[in-house]
Amino acid sequence: MTGKIASLKEIYRAKEELENLKHQHPNLYEQLIHVVSLTRQMQIMYGYMGSLLMDEDLPEYRPRFVRESILSLYQGEVENLKKHPEIHFVKAIMKRNRNISDSKLFLLILGAKPELLQGSTIMK
Repeated sequence: MTGKIASLKEIYRAKEELENLKHQHPNLYEQLIHVVSLTRQMQIMYGYMGSLLMDEDLPEYRPRFVRESILSLYQGEVENLKKHPEIHFVKAIMKRNRNISDSKLFLLILGAKPELLQGSTIMK
């Protein structure tokens, strides 16, 4: 999911949207952090998590070296997040910030500084 490079202003705007989500929908945000952290710890590409959340079929992000049983557990956690009654707020943020990339959005959730994400294209 690489397109045009997001400006620092766009990344800060996304960070502000995520902060609003955190304060207005704390349960949803906690569940989102759980899945984003799990994605990082399992070394699964953020693009895969994004494609699962948005119901997109992006085979280039599908993990190749994760056992099917483990991947099924991971997919279950993403499905639990998708079943949250307020998930549409997360999806709306992801849609509005498509040019930033899922990986940068998820790294913002984990506390990455916007200045470190600007122009970076090495993370998927």
